[in-house]
Amino acid sequence: QAGKIGLMPDGKEYTPIVTPAHLSGGGVSLQVFALWAPDGPGKEPAKTAREELQFMRALVDGGVRHVRDFLDAQDGRSSAVLSIEGGEILEGALDLLREFYEAGVRMCALTWNYENELGYPHSSDSWDKPLKPFGWEAVREMNRLGIAVDVSHLGEGGFWDLIEHADKPPMASHSCCRALCDHSRNLTDDQIRALIRREGWVGINFYTRFLTKNETSTIDDVVRHIDHIVSLGGVRNIGFGSDFDGIESAPIGLEHPGQYGNLIAALREKYDEQTVAWIAGENFVEYARRL
Repeated sequence: QAGKIGLMPDGKEYTPIVTPAHLSGGGVSLQVFALWAPDGPGKEPAKTAREELQFMRALVDGGVRHVRDFLDAQDGRSSAVLSIEGGEILEGALDLLREFYEAGVRMCALTWNYENELGYPHSSDSWDKPLKPFGWEAVREMNRLGIAVDVSHLGEGGFWDLIEHADKPPMASHSCCRALCDHSRNLTDDQIRALIRREGWVGINFYTRFLTKNETSTIDDVVRHIDHIVSLGGVRNIGFGSDFDGIESAPIGLEHPGQYGNLIAALREKYDEQTVAWIAGENFVEYARRL
């Protein structure tokens, strides 16, 4: 999960952190790029997302391959796949979901930080609020199409609704552990265990505020969150969630994808080579096979 592509909320152009050179330098074979409508519902979010699609051209021109299936990115080349971050982009219409699927979207976070036609976000008092009727229509269509249903940003009521009733395993593309850092964007141990039980996947977010209560974060903080999920039984369900272009502060020595080697080196100090390989990508490939 790279974060967002396009313009920042204030309309200013943004120099991306995730670049073709960084992806190549860090040995990244697959990076997710999120279509994101920062103004939320009622502000033509689908139009914003369509405009953001043009930014894929710069990636392709830089040598990054645009793939339409997670499993197409296994030959070592740097590849990009699209996601939606915030289901308000669908504007309550399955036709728009299918349109963005045809454009290459293969992952969809049902909410960002706003309530929308699908459900309620983490930032609301949403523990007892399930998915809305259109949320279930969209989830069923995502399951049919093979789009990963992403619970990062989703409120707890919607999360448990998915865990109990969705046909395909959901995932949390960029979330951390609430037991280590108490933030509503982070997952509780019960949520993590539920994702493991459903054969889902969790990508650890690199945002300092989700990793630690300290003002700065380190690669060791990322490893702590990975290790916590491993301790809960998730050694085959954990990976990297990054969110590089969606966060304001990243761990020292892990500020862009070109520095993934530093994280891999830290993991090798703790785990054997097979476990590091699982965490660094093989777990996500196996999750994708279950969609």
